Amino acid sequence: MHVNYDSYTNNSVCDTLLVCLSITFVVDLFANAYSLTTVIMNQGKYMNSILMNKSVPVIGQYDVIVCGGGPAGWIAAVAAARNGAKTALIERYGFLGGAATASLVTPISEFNKNGRRIIGGIPWEFVEKMDAEGAADITYRNGNIPYEPEMYKLVAQRMVLEAGVDLFLHSYIIDVHNEGKCVTHIIAVNKSGIQAMEGRIFIDATGDADVAYMAGVPMQKMPIADQLQPASMCLRLSGVDTDHLEGLYPSEENTKYRNERVRDILLSLPDNTVPPMGGPWFCTTLRDGIVNVNITRRPADITDNRQVSETECSLREDAICFAELLRRYVPQFEKSFLIATGVQAGYRETRRIVGAHILTGEEYIRSEEFPDTVAKGAHPVDIHRAESIRQDVTFLKKEGNVPYRSLYSKEIMNLLVAGRCLSADEVASASTRVQASCMATGQAAGTAAALCCKMKCAVSEISVDLLRNTLTSQYAII
Repeated sequence: MHVNYDSYTNNSVCDTLLVCLSITFVVDLFANAYSLTTVIMNQGKYMNSILMNKSVPVIGQYDVIVCGGGPAGWIAAVAAARNGAKTALIERYGFLGGAATASLVTPISEFNKNGRRIIGGIPWEFVEKMDAEGAADITYRNGNIPYEPEMYKLVAQRMVLEAGVDLFLHSYIIDVHNEGKCVTHIIAVNKSGIQAMEGRIFIDATGDADVAYMAGVPMQKMPIADQLQPASMCLRLSGVDTDHLEGLYPSEENTKYRNERVRDILLSLPDNTVPPMGGPWFCTTLRDGIVNVNITRRPADITDNRQVSETECSLREDAICFAELLRRYVPQFEKSFLIATGVQAGYRETRRIVGAHILTGEEYIRSEEFPDTVAKGAHPVDIHRAESIRQDVTFLKKEGNVPYRSLYSKEIMNLLVAGRCLSADEVASASTRVQASCMATGQAAGTAAALCCKMKCAVSEISVDLLRNTLTSQYAII
């Protein structure tokens, strides 16, 4: 399709080109394309402007479009497709798994509570498939799952493609188009250019509520960056004496697996020697001598690009420093060497929507039973403090429940969320943000999306009984 650019640049005395974009999309139904008009005004600190006009092709029409291929997103896509929906999955990296693979966040936590499985369905099917490949250990009492990230990528990819999902990798979502209270199109960019996809039901599994935010869904008020839970850059070390390193197997419930001995060694070093530190937490990779390490921490608001760029650079420096400190001062690491850091840091806290119900910490901790419960969680409420090395942990007596109303907003009729950005307060989200819980909400959202397409109804109008019965018939535990 022919693309026209008309551009005008207004130079200022600033040496740095700063561009502020205000985008309006108009659907051209006859040409099956978008007319993209970008008008940039001179305001605030942005002193330059560019005027653009571009036609964007609509490359596909889907029942369900899932945005984000992390633990919640790819599970949601499989669930939607298996329930009969023509489904697309958009992921910015060249592989699936999100924090599990891009950020090396291990283990997958947690599938069990009080010795009983509380998350099943597609998530448990997935870890059983990894176990069959020798790439996961599913025997832990608490349902933590150590795993091999490379096989995670492959098994998730297989399940997505076998379900018939149309997969778009290396694609970054840049905007949405709304008509009234409905999203009609997702706009993404990749090496093929800017592309649009039309959908009936959309699922935001970006972790950061990117799609919901673009669509105009209200967000909960978040703390300033220095008060958000900190981000961590995980690292992988080889050459470790894993036979004599404690804490590698986080298998028991109600237990803190922070390695106190190594922590004390590092804290005893002279001031300015040790970067900001959390934990440390070590986890087996199922391979002798190779350990995943979670130890770095710095506060950052991932929605502020300049801030997060600086923070990730600092975290990577910190990871290299910690690899050397462990090698120098901890006997089990004296022959170790760094083999990988995360593609990006893992983020514990970011945007969360204001849903039809905001799940509170009080409700979650007391295991409030909701008539529309669609997912459960077992991980302790785990709040990391950005201003110190402190970590506040509240162990659950029973599994927590997540209501369907926390997966959608009253503002948009055809948008669901799954994973970290669901409608939960700071306390409840400190448990629901972990991977197994995200997977459970992913299956719930994907199933609900497919049923909404069949019933031709808004996400808020679905029969909760039908949704719950469908989930349990497909081995989800609610």
